[in-house]
Amino acid sequence: MERLGDAPVPGGPVLNVVSMRPLEKRPRVTITDLAQLLGMDKSSVSLALRDSPKVSIATRARVRKAAAEHNYIPNWAAKRLAGSSGHAIGLVMPSAFGCLTDPPVVRTAQALARLAATRQLTLNLMAHEQLADSNGENSLPLHADGLLVWGDVPAPAAVRFSSAYARPSIVLDPHHPSYAKYKGNTIAIDNRGGASSLVSHLHERGAKSLTFVQVEDQHLSHVERWKGTRLTWQELADAATLSKLTLEELTDGQLREIAGRGDAAIFCSNDHGAMQVWHRLRRLGISPPDDVKLCGFDGDEYGELVGLTTAVFDSETLAETAFTRLIALLSNQLQSVADSIPVTVRTGSTS
Repeated sequence: MERLGDAPVPGGPVLNVVSMRPLEKRPRVTITDLAQLLGMDKSSVSLALRDSPKVSIATRARVRKAAAEHNYIPNWAAKRLAGSSGHAIGLVMPSAFGCLTDPPVVRTAQALARLAATRQLTLNLMAHEQLADSNGENSLPLHADGLLVWGDVPAPAAVRFSSAYARPSIVLDPHHPSYAKYKGNTIAIDNRGGASSLVSHLHERGAKSLTFVQVEDQHLSHVERWKGTRLTWQELADAATLSKLTLEELTDGQLREIAGRGDAAIFCSNDHGAMQVWHRLRRLGISPPDDVKLCGFDGDEYGELVGLTTAVFDSETLAETAFTRLIALLSNQLQSVADSIPVTVRTGSTS
């Protein structure tokens, strides 16, 4: 059984998470060291690290910066996350919280809340624009021992939070375009592998031509799904039988032409787009999978109602991995995190 600090992981080991990094030790800087470095007394440093209003904003920023630069992690941090009551982690979302309408985000947030409860933790939902600015100022006190940042919060903001608050942070499903060259801590979804599995499934079901419909353009996950699609189809079939369109470019005439081939498939880069295509096909008198095979990505419950073939990741695994890695960062057992959550095909009646 994998352990978090001194407490066993509820529900057993983490399931099939790839790209695990070995645990590494780093020297620990004490609060006494930090106080001597800054020329302050320990109590003032402690108050600054807790974002106490008894310490000026400028001093808090200076202490947080020094703590981050010298790898100071308070001894209580890992103990709190390992199971003591009354403490919290932060889940940082875009300020509009629009991503909470997406089923994968909702499932992951629910899984994080359940796992936080088993560890007697509070899961604080935070709007990213309310946190620290680039100078570490104009910010509210951060009531969290560590941060989980959802992947449509821009990368510069994720870097800023960890630095300004001297808290470890991990980005979950980094898909905002700014993460293209991001070097920070991440737990990604294996979008390319999931797309590859879907393409193999469609080919096994007899598809001899494939149209990939990219629903979102500025989205790294959708870009990775296209890469997985292209590479796998080229291994299995003639590259000339693969085409790519955006959802806006896909016309009713093209849908009729694709269905008229008799051995074609359409792969939409998410279920939302796939369901729009499904409704259009039905309106045109075209029935999946008899006339054309259809699949999506993400495991949307709406798609499940019509039996949409799709690809899904395990939200419980993502949440469990996030907790495990965050605690390892807090206890200096890890220097960095770069994990990937596997994706599986859920076969439905549309393929």
